[in-house]
Amino acid sequence: MQGAIERGGFALQADVDVDVDGVAAVVGASGSGKTTLLRLIGGFEPAAPVRVEVDGECWQGPGRRSVPPHARAVATVFQEGRLFPHLTAAGNLAFAARRRGRRGTRLGMDEVVRFLDLAPLLPRLPHQLSGGQRQRVALARALLVPARLWLLDEPVSALDATSRRDIAPYLRRLCERHAVPIVYVSHSLPEVLALADQALLAAEGRIAPAPTLTALADMAAPLGDGPGAVVSCRFKRFDSRYRLSELAFGDAALFVPGNVGTASGEVRLHIPARDVSLAVGPVDRVSILNRVAGTVEALWEQDDAVLARVACGGQHLLARVTRRSVDELGLTAGKPVLALVKSASVRTGGF
Repeated sequence: MQGAIERGGFALQADVDVDVDGVAAVVGASGSGKTTLLRLIGGFEPAAPVRVEVDGECWQGPGRRSVPPHARAVATVFQEGRLFPHLTAAGNLAFAARRRGRRGTRLGMDEVVRFLDLAPLLPRLPHQLSGGQRQRVALARALLVPARLWLLDEPVSALDATSRRDIAPYLRRLCERHAVPIVYVSHSLPEVLALADQALLAAEGRIAPAPTLTALADMAAPLGDGPGAVVSCRFKRFDSRYRLSELAFGDAALFVPGNVGTASGEVRLHIPARDVSLAVGPVDRVSILNRVAGTVEALWEQDDAVLARVACGGQHLLARVTRRSVDELGLTAGKPVLALVKSASVRTGGF
């Protein structure tokens, strides 16, 4: 997609050529243009002077008539969970299931209803549903429409934590099983880590590809999370007695709450800098389970504190420490340290 759109005081520029194979997350703070990008791809901004081309087909461009939303082989779920107000949940789903006349993958009604636990909601009208329930029905309706591309705008934001943990991996499995790519809008870093194969960063009116998923850590501050690091670990085992998963992080072990095992064995973690402490010398009898040996790579000041970048396990962590700690520990580039990471604060891709 290439072009720019301006409305009121908001302007968005995008020059994005992405080979979407899997899940592409669009990440950014509120008002950065994430939803506008989906509206452009979905055909809801036909007058915008942009070029939209998907899989070799031009759906919109200068001097061309814009392909209307119903004719584009996409299924869209907006954050508001828009449903036909005069139809029950069952009626909304039946309307989607009857769609004909365009290519694309269509999921089975029984599978979608069963997984999203919609059976008790089917007789109800939209005004009789909670926000989270409406969002589940809207997601189901989108999955029932034949599509070659799914556009999902924070589809689980109104759901409780348990539902989010269940639905996010389900969406990824659907993407892999049916080879239908997903463009997924979010402002939640853990949510993106659970789903994404690649990412687009929306900031200051521009949308551009992120070089890697680990680069998303640089977006943590705009997302309200503060600085941190994204690391990749290997699942080893789940300790049911203490409800902790043991992960391999280089030569060290990291322990995180819950069973975070995946089919691939890979687990991505977001570790906030504020929850990493540094020690010099031996540490004994402390409550922090995660103790990772590393070397300080760099130090830089941030506000009234100091950020330390620590190389460990072939990757890196960030630690936020006071200037006094820097002086008392003698922290400099090249200094061996022990990074202490609070288990309770580590956020996995499973939210």
